[in-house]
Amino acid sequence: MKLLVIDTCDVLMKRKSDGHVFITAEAQLTSISQTLGINEKIYGGIGNKPLAIMKGQKEVTSALRNAFYDQEFLSLTQGVAIKEDDTVTIHKTEKDLVVTDNAGALEVSITGAPSGTTAYVRNTKGEVETATIATNKVTVPDGHAIAGERVSVTYEVQATGNVVELDGEKFAEAYTLEYVTQAYDPATNKVVKDIHIQLDHVIPIDEFELSLENGTAIAPEVNFECLTAPNSTSIGRIIEVDRV
Repeated sequence: MKLLVIDTCDVLMKRKSDGHVFITAEAQLTSISQTLGINEKIYGGIGNKPLAIMKGQKEVTSALRNAFYDQEFLSLTQGVAIKEDDTVTIHKTEKDLVVTDNAGALEVSITGAPSGTTAYVRNTKGEVETATIATNKVTVPDGHAIAGERVSVTYEVQATGNVVELDGEKFAEAYTLEYVTQAYDPATNKVVKDIHIQLDHVIPIDEFELSLENGTAIAPEVNFECLTAPNSTSIGRIIEVDRV
């Protein structure tokens, strides 16, 4: 049956080591491609005629690009699980703080809960100086700013978050991967089939790039090497299922 396919896919991935499942319905691009490492004609006889074709080293790769940033994509490339609700130390910046004169001592008030006694004050010239925190007050270094000037203050705080560790000794693990899209009958423009692409043993390529550019949404992309599963000759399959 002739079908019209115009959509990308929903994606389900399962990590083989622990069964962790990642699902996305916001993919912008899903692709699968095949190449042959050996695809040569064999020539012989008078005139060196083409006699046969030698084929081998079938290579299947896949790519997945998502519309949204999701830490799962980083986890895929790092070979680590996401540590949920982990306690971490991060830097917090408060902006637009007005310097006040407290009996000759210049200071600003902050609203956060610093984990230390050191802060960094940035004045309107972009200069940064180290300062001391006492409770919720930060002492402005002499000559760094004047009363009434607006500054920003950066300091360390304890926070709880989800962490993906960039571990130099760990690499991407093996997954199963399934893409699902829909197909239309070109005569009626009605959805008549669901198409499933199943890949039994994929390993994300560890190389990745995370570019943050003003006005440009992050669209993380992961590429996969598709291998034969242990004790199998199958890389995967493409299935058409009637839409009911």
